[in-house]
Amino acid sequence: MLAIWKKSKEVQAHVFEHLGQVRRTIDAFLESSRAYLTANDAEEADRLALETHRAEGVADDIRRAVEAKLIGGALLATSRRQVLELIEQVDTLANAAEATLDYLLTQRVEVPPNTADRVIEILGATATVFDDVECGIHALFEGDRDGTVAWTERIDAGEAKIDHMERQATQELFRMDLDLAHKRHVHGFIDQLVKISDRAEDLADRIAMITAEKAI
Repeated sequence: MLAIWKKSKEVQAHVFEHLGQVRRTIDAFLESSRAYLTANDAEEADRLALETHRAEGVADDIRRAVEAKLIGGALLATSRRQVLELIEQVDTLANAAEATLDYLLTQRVEVPPNTADRVIEILGATATVFDDVECGIHALFEGDRDGTVAWTERIDAGEAKIDHMERQATQELFRMDLDLAHKRHVHGFIDQLVKISDRAEDLADRIAMITAEKAI
């Protein structure tokens, strides 16, 4: 753990608890999306979406508990800011996953089979990016500077890969013989989906900034 954060193991425990809850949110989101896109099981997708919403709500509760602990005086001022920014950035991933499901299921987006295959690939890449996020945060708290840098680079590379996949999916979608309104509806879903990896890239930047501040 970074030396300045050793003063509050309780804060660290809350951070990891929050991270784990965001993991549960992401996992439920992935399962729900796959149920809708591959199994055409809207009922199961809706059930898993409810799990996603519940998990995101618990993540919010944990985040607020960490904030209350920090506002109460845990850690030095600089470290309080760093931890607050970190958990807030992590929380945006859960929010983006929840918003993506809301778009897909509430509007019952009709995703063409070929595009659905592309989206499943993006979902897999998104899961990998979140794995890297978890590893990067653990490396940060363990004081492993080289490991932290390596994981943030992997997050950035994963986000770039997803951007490329998005462009391919979009190009293929707009070549299809579909109404323009239908194409735009599907593209809106894809655009919402890739915001998860965008938020992960923002988080990687925040982790890198904290690492740099600790090195000064």
